[in-house]
Amino acid sequence: MPADARRTRGFTLIELLMSVAILAVLLTLAAPAYGRLTGRTKAQAAQQQLGTALNQARLAAVARAAHVIACPSADGERCDRTTQWHHGWLVFADLDHDGARSATEPVIAVTQAQPAGVAIVGTTGRLRVDYKPDGYASGTNLTLTICDRMAGVAAATTLVVNQAGRVRSGKPGADAAAACVRVAGG
Repeated sequence: MPADARRTRGFTLIELLMSVAILAVLLTLAAPAYGRLTGRTKAQAAQQQLGTALNQARLAAVARAAHVIACPSADGERCDRTTQWHHGWLVFADLDHDGARSATEPVIAVTQAQPAGVAIVGTTGRLRVDYKPDGYASGTNLTLTICDRMAGVAAATTLVVNQAGRVRSGKPGADAAAACVRVAGG
């Protein structure tokens, strides 16, 4: 019988344990970076969804020649009296100009709650965006800070709705970013 035929193939217990130990070290090093990456991705998706909804509200106001409201809404039926948008939001035509949705006012868009760990916090005192028929937004600028607890303060972003109704993105101040991460549970 040739010498090669008697040779066994496979791993020894020591080789297997060393491989598992190396894999454990690599996973331990990669896990925080992966968490930050997924957190940043979730926050970016939330920012894009909200930016799209705000732009859709502005376009609907102009197209319908009517007031259109975008507001935080956990149930998708009525506006919540909060500056926290991560529980969901609602866009509707405000035909009676009272700032609240009645059963006869059409819903334009509804977005459900964001994934756990994502927070969207608006400017204190600004509970909604009211787009006029010319596309302008009533009131002062609204800044919405978007963050994820895994991504942390450095990855926080903002959406700003100016009085002309345009939406732009930017970076929040350190205090706003830290407050957002606190709300997100970080």
